Amino acid sequence: MREYRKYNNIKIGLFTTIIVLAIVFFLINSFIINQLRDELNKQVNTIANIYHEKLTNENLDSQYLLETLLPLINELDVPMIISTKISDGTYNYQHLNIAHTLMTDSKDYNNNMKKIVLRMDSNNMPLTVVEVDDIPVIQIHYGDSILIRNIKWIPYIEICFAIIVLLLMILGFNLIWASEKNHVYVGMAKETAHQLGTPISSLMGWVKLLEDNSNNKGKIYSSMKKDLYKLENISDKFNKIGSKPKFTLISIQSLIVDVIEYYKSKLPKSSEIAINFESDIKDNTKIEGDKILLYWAFENIIKNSIDSIRNHNGQINIKVDGLNSKVRILFIDNGIGISRKNKNNIFKPGFSTKSKGWGIGLNLSKRIIEYMHKGSLKLMQSNHNGTKFEVILNFSVS
Repeated sequence: MREYRKYNNIKIGLFTTIIVLAIVFFLINSFIINQLRDELNKQVNTIANIYHEKLTNENLDSQYLLETLLPLINELDVPMIISTKISDGTYNYQHLNIAHTLMTDSKDYNNNMKKIVLRMDSNNMPLTVVEVDDIPVIQIHYGDSILIRNIKWIPYIEICFAIIVLLLMILGFNLIWASEKNHVYVGMAKETAHQLGTPISSLMGWVKLLEDNSNNKGKIYSSMKKDLYKLENISDKFNKIGSKPKFTLISIQSLIVDVIEYYKSKLPKSSEIAINFESDIKDNTKIEGDKILLYWAFENIIKNSIDSIRNHNGQINIKVDGLNSKVRILFIDNGIGISRKNKNNIFKPGFSTKSKGWGIGLNLSKRIIEYMHKGSLKLMQSNHNGTKFEVILNFSVS
């Protein structure tokens, strides 16, 4: 149904938003990390230049330089390894700010240092301090600072948080959708019981009269046929709600007049409610639709207007006119109106301001007009002076 598609579209929209945000987060994060790495590279490069100058001009050994530059390196708080290539082709490693408890004479030490160097070099190009015949002899390898390492996790944390929020929102939408479906089922069940109640009670009365050997059997049979026709009509209405309707050309004016006459016959003679009808379209104007379902939709709207009238000289005006290639029907009453807080809820299943209301009438009308007939049903305005509903039906034919 339309509501289900609406919730489905919201879910798809939320999922798409999460994907887009994830991409944006990672791009921004990558940009920040690259900026920080560039800055770190400048600082480490400064240390490498100092190291190079000391080794070249003062002929100091690497251990002395390491001890001299140690305070400066520690300020950067960057894991760093200085590799020195020795004569047999192997490397000697000296590390700083790396949490390792390996013995320097352990065989695994060099293997672990090689792995760490490769990992560092994958993120940051090593800086050459001394080279011989274009072959690096002493190099500084360095990893990311604590700040960069922490920033790397931010997008993942944000995405996880967003996914949790998304799942909670989807769960909420599913609960709302399930709740609305339950309201529809309950409302339909009550509406069915209500509509069946009158003709069934009437039939039981006629059967009782027949059992009492009434002399007016002809009149009783005639009345029973009318009640059976009502039951058939009710069954047809509910059957059409659950299946795809078959459209025919129907006279919109005749249909509305039939609904008006039906309610006029149901109003007590003491009632001061007047139902008026006026039309600005041709008498033979027809629309393509399902007569029984549209009758039911208009019936619910008019009933809502009748129930809202509390004062004397109640008026319900129904106006039909052409709107481009469509038909517009206005239902205007002078009832008590709909409060502002309820205006967004009147079409929701299960919502009713009446103590014995089932909250299914206007929801059914909206489903029939919008979902089945691709038209629209809107509350145009409502205040203490009355209410105006607008129905627009498509597929009009002259």
